[in-house]
Amino acid sequence: MERTIDLVVPMVFPQDPEWQRDYERYHGSGQTMNNVRFRSWGTEELLVRCCMKYMPWIRQIHILLARESQVQPWMKDIQSLLKSSLDGKGEDGMKIRIVFHRDFIPAEHLPCFASPCIEMFLHRIPGLSDCFIYANDDMFPLSPLEPSDFFRPEGPGGTPLPCQIIKDRTYPTSPNTFQKKCMWQQNMIGKPFGKHFTKTYPDTGHIFSAILKSSCEEVWRRHGEEISRYLSPLGRTDHSANNWIYLLYQQFAGLYVAYRPTRHYTDQNTPTANLGAIIRDPQAGIVCLNDNEHIGDWQQRAAIVKREIENKLNKETGNEIQKL
Repeated sequence: MERTIDLVVPMVFPQDPEWQRDYERYHGSGQTMNNVRFRSWGTEELLVRCCMKYMPWIRQIHILLARESQVQPWMKDIQSLLKSSLDGKGEDGMKIRIVFHRDFIPAEHLPCFASPCIEMFLHRIPGLSDCFIYANDDMFPLSPLEPSDFFRPEGPGGTPLPCQIIKDRTYPTSPNTFQKKCMWQQNMIGKPFGKHFTKTYPDTGHIFSAILKSSCEEVWRRHGEEISRYLSPLGRTDHSANNWIYLLYQQFAGLYVAYRPTRHYTDQNTPTANLGAIIRDPQAGIVCLNDNEHIGDWQQRAAIVKREIENKLNKETGNEIQKL
């Protein structure tokens, strides 16, 4: 049986003055551009176009935005393109849906500026399919991918199982905030399964996450009180659970199979000169082009990424998905 799979991608556009005012109301004047987590390389449209090219079987792409002022012109252009491409086929074909934070995040956690808080409410997105893929806006599919790369019907009665990988990392004597969070949520999710960890913490890799909406709902049924206790819409803490809790639950419950797609991860340790070759690789798979505070030449990297992905799409894709 063909599975219905959605893609969920949160995006933020820090140049938006209305969003800036919201942010500075809670974080102080002049702080908007100091947070590298909100930095945009201007590649968001390319991400969507890559999904249209290399993942055409996706039913809907849910783009999560804070408010109306965040909607970009290219989003409306792509929506119009997809609507016209249905060509009388009714409701068939991929769709782009703009989902505002207020549509799925409870009012008491708004406005929300922290991705961990956003991720805790993914299962509340209206109309979301039970099988969905969660991605950050720095993750690009750059070669053809199949539904079976993310979900395979290997459960009882052909129930789809998400593809994932979780590696154990040695827990350091002086852990940082990220490592503390990983250890905390691992032990929270593992406790009902009789698991407790002190020496290792999980790493799922910064890649597309295949998630069952039913897994999210079960995690909240089991751990909702503890998750809620530490939820912060303003920033990250030692107890800011993220989407990994759903992957951990799926692992401990045996609701997963081995991750299949080829994947690449680039960061400050990846020479800028190597980015082009990684993108041009015809078997690139999923490529995460990570940005962080250690990357000083991010503008140069952004220019390379935009040029190389644009060239790849224009070379491999028909006119209907070329630059709008």
